[in-house]
Amino acid sequence: MNRLLAAVLIAAPLSLVSTGAHAQYTGPGATSAVTTVAEARDQRDDQPVVLQGTLIAKIGHERYRFKDATGEIDVEIDDKDLPDRQPVSATTVVELQGEVDTHRFKPTDIDVEHVRIIGTR
Repeated sequence: MNRLLAAVLIAAPLSLVSTGAHAQYTGPGATSAVTTVAEARDQRDDQPVVLQGTLIAKIGHERYRFKDATGEIDVEIDDKDLPDRQPVSATTVVELQGEVDTHRFKPTDIDVEHVRIIGTR
């Protein structure tokens, strides 16, 4: 019984840590997130991005074309990362959080980790 209680007491705090939101260092030397498509195109691989604009077209399985005031870029959004009960159309303004994904033989795109609906145009 004591071993079971000890195992539960050890596992409980660990499970809380793993389910929390991912924190990001913001002190000296931290890189800030890119905020426009134009900036994203010139970044290194894995640079964090937070973009606001619209998904103007679905171009493949889990692939979309995103547009903001500075241009367009392809984005990859896993189906599970799209909002559950809110439809997203070409007039829905969204915020995408993710990372720049550079490739050797194809254009840079964005690997999206979170989609938030802001409103409609």
